[in-house]
Amino acid sequence: MNQLGRKRSMHPTQIVVIAFGVAAIVGTLLLLLPISTSAGNNTTLVTAFFTAVSAVCITGLTVVDTATHWSGFGHFVILILIQLGGLGIVAFATLLGLLISGRISLRDRMNTLSEAKIVGADNVSKLLGRILLVYFGFELILAAYLSIRLHFSYGEEVLHSIWYGTFHSISAFNNGGFSLYTDSMMGFSQDMFFIAPVMLAVIVGGLGFPVLIELHERLWRLRVQPGGKPKRFSLHTRLTLWMTISLIGLGALFIGLLEWNNPGTLGGLNTWDKLVNTLFSAVMPRSGGFNSIDISLMDPATWLGIDLLMFIGGGSASTAGGIKVTTIAVLIFIVYTEIRGETAVNVGNRRLPRSIQRQALTLVALSTTAILGTTLLFAATTDFSLDEILFDVVSAAATVGLSTGITAELPAFHQFWLALLMFVGRLGPVVVASALALRITKRHYELPKERPLIG
Repeated sequence: MNQLGRKRSMHPTQIVVIAFGVAAIVGTLLLLLPISTSAGNNTTLVTAFFTAVSAVCITGLTVVDTATHWSGFGHFVILILIQLGGLGIVAFATLLGLLISGRISLRDRMNTLSEAKIVGADNVSKLLGRILLVYFGFELILAAYLSIRLHFSYGEEVLHSIWYGTFHSISAFNNGGFSLYTDSMMGFSQDMFFIAPVMLAVIVGGLGFPVLIELHERLWRLRVQPGGKPKRFSLHTRLTLWMTISLIGLGALFIGLLEWNNPGTLGGLNTWDKLVNTLFSAVMPRSGGFNSIDISLMDPATWLGIDLLMFIGGGSASTAGGIKVTTIAVLIFIVYTEIRGETAVNVGNRRLPRSIQRQALTLVALSTTAILGTTLLFAATTDFSLDEILFDVVSAAATVGLSTGITAELPAFHQFWLALLMFVGRLGPVVVASALALRITKRHYELPKERPLIG
């Protein structure tokens, strides 16, 4: 009987997939309510489904104008879906159960660790407390700042300022990409004191739970080893921080060089505003989804560079999408090791397990397949250019939210397909695949080796 019960129990990754699916369905039903749509607009099933999936998968792609199509209640539903998607459906449910009962079960612990991708955490209750502190603390501070900025600098009413400040704070920190302004952040392109904090929130939210917790311990708690030396950052944190800094720097340099004199994007700004908006545009492909300059007027070469930044995304166990910066770092070291003719992949003073190498290669292969397959399908069945299609497909798969403007013009079937791609992109191709067919097979023998020709 106990064996039968164990066989029927679901794996944590399956629960994560189901939880996100249920949230998307509930969000769709709520957005279909007449109260969710502003007067004079009509919401179709595909529109509601696409918006709900985009919100819970913290993407930001839209098929209607968020600011004008949805009512205040609709905006509130979208905001809740963003928060649930960012914090994690399973982690949120675990926190709620913990607050009510004061206890946490082994199954909840497994579910939480699966969602947050944190291994070796013995005290999940303490871990979740830290996540809450970082999440809501940062959101509260940013919401207060943006509210004050909107009220005193732009003359907005107090309640209006608080609502807009709160919405964009949660959307930014969770890399949601949704904005209550029709032109996203373009209206603030010359206000560094507004877009800079938004940019910082996207960066922090895209670092991931493990990195934020480790930074919190080192910078604020000042924990030291017995010898008095500062505690060394883990390999994951070092890779995440270095790759994040490198990609933002290289991305800003690339976008700045190509768009500096483009009259439709950076060309009409002064030098300082050009620098700020270039940096902002380099940060948003991490999965932020906001734009302070017109994406549709960018050079196609710039689109291609942003495609790569979106594909990579942010940190693991973060609100960012993409295949993650650590995945790219692992691939770089695999190539470096192969070029040097070595057998073990070493990073710093650590050796990478072969299982990690296989996971990185599998994730890249599945993500690339999904993106190329969707791009081919859209290219064959729509009249949009390949540049535009690839950009929006990568944005959906990497849950970024930036768009050349074609998503809203796609047929209903294509919008539904993009919604499914966002869902898969948020949870990760490997997680989705393992949730559908979870089998751990261990061979008790090994087959003879044989090397096929490569290259």
